[in-house]
Amino acid sequence: MIKKHKFSGWLGWLKLFTERRFVQLGALVLANASVLSFMRFLPCGYLQCSNCAISTFSCPLILVQRGAVFLSMGMFGMMSAKIIGSVAVGLAVLVFFGAAVGAWGCGWLCPFGFIQDMLHKIPVPKFHLPGWSGHLRLPIFLGLVVAVPYLSRRLFFCDLCPPGAINRLWQQVAGIPLFFKTPEGLWAMTSLLILAVILSLALFTYRPFCGLFCPIGGIMGLFNKISGLRLAVDQDKCIDCGRCSKVCPQGIDPVATPAHSQCNRCLQCTDNCRFINLDLRL
Repeated sequence: MIKKHKFSGWLGWLKLFTERRFVQLGALVLANASVLSFMRFLPCGYLQCSNCAISTFSCPLILVQRGAVFLSMGMFGMMSAKIIGSVAVGLAVLVFFGAAVGAWGCGWLCPFGFIQDMLHKIPVPKFHLPGWSGHLRLPIFLGLVVAVPYLSRRLFFCDLCPPGAINRLWQQVAGIPLFFKTPEGLWAMTSLLILAVILSLALFTYRPFCGLFCPIGGIMGLFNKISGLRLAVDQDKCIDCGRCSKVCPQGIDPVATPAHSQCNRCLQCTDNCRFINLDLRL
């Protein structure tokens, strides 16, 4: 069971000193360790901008998009191995991570999820996303990651991806212009607008991008029911106090739906209830 290290003072509301926060911070540093950029050919199991100069890993979504673009350009004959390999590796990583730990990587490793977590700690009125919101993520994967790149012959999801917009901001700071009057500049400004909206929403609702739009989260969530890492609820001892659903940042009832597709295994329910535990079946 994950235990929190409590401390007092005006920073207490942040609750930064948890094992999860340390893991998230470590994953953020590792994913953007420029000295390890030679490993960028390795895809990761979470959202990570592969176009960033300091990125350590490759995003699996860019591999799937490249395969769709190559196929659309009629290059299957001369580049069949590269097309199949690109798509197969990207999908294999998503399936492997999902089958092993479900959506745990979203809750504990994703750098963009970590940024949204920190913004959500700011004390402003909060609301939960509607229960149907998670159903948009798989259509987004099929549409923006597969179909639209095939039809447009461009990495469409990367053009709009919020982590990619953060990379564009760094480029601007570094003196690389965003070319406002060119198509690339319009895509850059659109992605920055999406980033601003997502980060603003993160103040009021828990992980809006993850819950509404993230294709990786949509795929990982499907594996929550069968993954090697699950939530185990002792139904015989549960007193139906409702505390677990109150502390869940997504408003999920872990007793009724311990394998909910939107659960990212943050484990706050296990911290607050001795009848809910982490079950490892790796």
